Amino acid sequence: MNEALLKRIDEKIEQTKNALIKDITTLVRIPSVQGEAEPGAPFGKAPKEVLDTVLKMGSEEGFYGMDYHVGVVSVAMKEGQPDLGIWAHGDVVPAGDGWNFEPFDVTEHNGCIIGRGVTDNKGQLAAVFHVFKIFKELGIKLKFNPAIYVGSNEENGMADMTGVSGNSDAKGFMNVCTPPAMSLVPDSSFPVGYGGKSAMNITLKSEKSLKSCAFEAAQDASPGSATAVFSDANLPEKLPLCTIENGKVTAFTPPRHGSNPDPDGNMITNICGALLDANLVSEEERPILEFFKRVSLDIHGKTLNVETEHPVLGKLTVFTKRIDYAKGFPEFTLNIRYPLGITAEEIAKNISEKATEAGFTVTDMKSMILPYMQDPESKMVQLLYKVAESITGEGNKPYTLSGGTYAHRLPNAYVFGTDCCVPPADFPKGRGNEHGVDEAASIERLLRAMRIYARVLLALNETEW
Repeated sequence: MNEALLKRIDEKIEQTKNALIKDITTLVRIPSVQGEAEPGAPFGKAPKEVLDTVLKMGSEEGFYGMDYHVGVVSVAMKEGQPDLGIWAHGDVVPAGDGWNFEPFDVTEHNGCIIGRGVTDNKGQLAAVFHVFKIFKELGIKLKFNPAIYVGSNEENGMADMTGVSGNSDAKGFMNVCTPPAMSLVPDSSFPVGYGGKSAMNITLKSEKSLKSCAFEAAQDASPGSATAVFSDANLPEKLPLCTIENGKVTAFTPPRHGSNPDPDGNMITNICGALLDANLVSEEERPILEFFKRVSLDIHGKTLNVETEHPVLGKLTVFTKRIDYAKGFPEFTLNIRYPLGITAEEIAKNISEKATEAGFTVTDMKSMILPYMQDPESKMVQLLYKVAESITGEGNKPYTLSGGTYAHRLPNAYVFGTDCCVPPADFPKGRGNEHGVDEAASIERLLRAMRIYARVLLALNETEW
């Protein structure tokens, strides 16, 4: 590559820091949690506002915007069909409780920016957009047409890609649009991801009612909390790992991404253990909480007879997602990330059998994404790996991932970066992660990602693909 050009690009990247943070702030201030479908906004008004804002940003810079009218837009360097898609998403998970910073704004703190979406995925969106701006400012001509694609339902099943039955505004990008020849997805880590697990949700309903207390956990408004409300109970003054106020017992653990459950358990484990140890539920209700506790601790599914490991994709994981109190009968929703070697049907069958033994019935099952695998020795994986490693120097190898990204839905797609979720050094463990409280992005890592993406665009310009 032209070293003089790379130096000019890197100088521009350093100079663009303030403008980058300003654009990220604009996007984060839109609370783009999925909402009710509206005409022209199949995944809610706020996610659609992000798409409109991106199109406006692109138009102001002279790029070529396209609204596909399915909950997806693109901003391309040139007119016409894009060859390379760089896929981001404008929707975010709910903020929940427990933030020390304003979730729907951006705060600079100790080398990082804090706010919902700064690392998943609005920071990456803005970073790549500024790489495009720098290429235009420097007059760099590419022989292909790269575009930033922005979706609005990545966090809730990627129906912006597959469609929603009966909604003409959500036909699904892959059903009605031509995807780019190749895609990069900056929604994980460097150097390059070439494969990923499947994901599904399963809901189990207790056959016995829970009358001692109203029990809920991980609701959208408070994703890190589990609560048990007692109307008539002699509660102790204290319970381990819980708070007690006005008959309400609460346990809180920082929310985590569904692909990364904690082997030490979560708020469900903690509150169930406390209630059981204090004998606050009846003898016939104890098996319900014992099952919740047992499953929430077993993140690889041995309890449910779904334990599976693949030599490349790794181990199946079970994330205890939430508990709903449905007219006294608790419903337990699990998020399963599974590798090749077991099918959704086998998982459903085995869990159903184990749930029945524990007094639960499977009431719902939703397959979210299927696995994908690229050849790790392919020319493109090796190109992406070498470019990323030339900047990071970390010695990491191409990898497979547990989280779901648009790479699961697109042909010829690779997960590429950006490793920007590095919480400030003064944050305690569990705070600052994606999907967590006080979500954080390292400013230095965002700028580093821009340097890597600039080099990839130049490398692809010198390569047949």
